[in-house]
Amino acid sequence: MTFPLNFSQRYQYNSLESGITIETILHHGDLEITCEAKIDTGSQLCLFEREIGEYLGIEIESGYKVELATLAGTLTAFGHPITLETLGLTFNTFVYFPLSHSVQRNILGRQGWLQLIRLGIVDYDNEIYLSAYDDSL
Repeated sequence: MTFPLNFSQRYQYNSLESGITIETILHHGDLEITCEAKIDTGSQLCLFEREIGEYLGIEIESGYKVELATLAGTLTAFGHPITLETLGLTFNTFVYFPLSHSVQRNILGRQGWLQLIRLGIVDYDNEIYLSAYDDSL
């Protein structure tokens, strides 16, 4: 039995990097910033470096506070609405910025990104396939 899916985007990632990294653009008001973010299907939410939020003019601690369990302990982060763009797909969504400046990773997780898309990965070919969740199949 087969299960056909259609995707609007195809992207070949660098297999020499740790994880699957894609260019991500965050918009807030009239400001935007481009960064690299890791696709993390095991992450509960999207988390970006504090400096990115500050660059966008966001008052980090004014957001929705969460305590995240990580392999290294707990992490305090604050959620904010933003516009997120990945591989030509744009979403109004909610992402988090950590309290600490020591977090040096940007993560595309379930809430805020994965739940908004259809994602296919063919790791052998270093390719991801992506569409908005509500695109027709």
